[in-house]
Amino acid sequence: MRTSQTRKPKTLITMRISQSQLERLKTRCDAIQVGWGLTQRRLDENELIDAINDVEILMVGYEQVTARVIQEASKLKLIAVARGNPVNVDIQAAAVRSIPVIHAPGRNAIAAAEYTMGLILSLVRNITKSDRSLRSGKFLGEASTSFIGADQSQDVIWNIDGDNPYINFCGFELNGKILGLIGFGFVAHQVARLAKAFGMHVLAYSPNSDPLKAAEENVKLVDLTTLLSTADIISVHCKATADARGMIDRDALNLMKPSSYLINTARAIIIDQDALVWALENNMIAGAALDVYWFEPLPSNHPLLKMDNVIITPHLAGAAEDVRERHSRMIVDDVFAWLDGKEPGHLFQEK
Repeated sequence: MRTSQTRKPKTLITMRISQSQLERLKTRCDAIQVGWGLTQRRLDENELIDAINDVEILMVGYEQVTARVIQEASKLKLIAVARGNPVNVDIQAAAVRSIPVIHAPGRNAIAAAEYTMGLILSLVRNITKSDRSLRSGKFLGEASTSFIGADQSQDVIWNIDGDNPYINFCGFELNGKILGLIGFGFVAHQVARLAKAFGMHVLAYSPNSDPLKAAEENVKLVDLTTLLSTADIISVHCKATADARGMIDRDALNLMKPSSYLINTARAIIIDQDALVWALENNMIAGAALDVYWFEPLPSNHPLLKMDNVIITPHLAGAAEDVRERHSRMIVDDVFAWLDGKEPGHLFQEK
């Protein structure tokens, strides 16, 4: 037991936490909420240092837990990060103080995977493009005072004569197509499961994955060249390591089929920005869907904004309310395990 039964450790919460897990946490911790999870404004370093005085447990979302923060928090004993990777924590500084760091791997895997499939569907069936077209006024009829058809029993077909949406936005089915996954972690596993439900064939490039396990999931591990040159749709899901930086460069894009699409819901630096802009401008690939960028927010004059073969969304793949409940439960479970003298289930181990 790390603390006595009668004394509740002071706990500072800056992460988004569900009400059910907050109430559960308060049965064993003296919990105080501040920062982004409560106000949608991240505390800066000085504000976090002021708030963390006398705190034993820090449950953080997006605030930066720097070496200085850790050094100033003299009573800090545990750091919990409601993210897949605790990239906002100085792990070495925590290790010097022997402060364990727990996190929430896979917390948003389902959300990100479903979002990825949504982007894929929107690209190949021109859902976003056709929506933009109608809202711009193209393919619409004359203004009307009545929105009820004259004869509801008649077959109603959008005007298909001449320049028409049926021809302009005709896409293709996912069934039988090849999906290539770059990386095969939590999110990619979920994407593969969903893609197979659509009848897709799934390839993955992930040098550290177990071929036998992948085969059990009916996913074929291949080299990067094979994946790039074979897949109809390529979706990026690897970590932004030094080796992965700029992995999708001009040479890689040249290997892709002109009819193929590129999806990125992972990290922008995995794709060379200039190479991607070049490939899209020159129709080297059919299109792309991006949820992450080299600069965030995306600059208002970025060339991607003018491209009709690109879907862009503002870093939303993991933004689902279900995620808050999932990471809250993961974190509280691990805090309770630590309080009971047990090893937390999601203790971060730097590789």
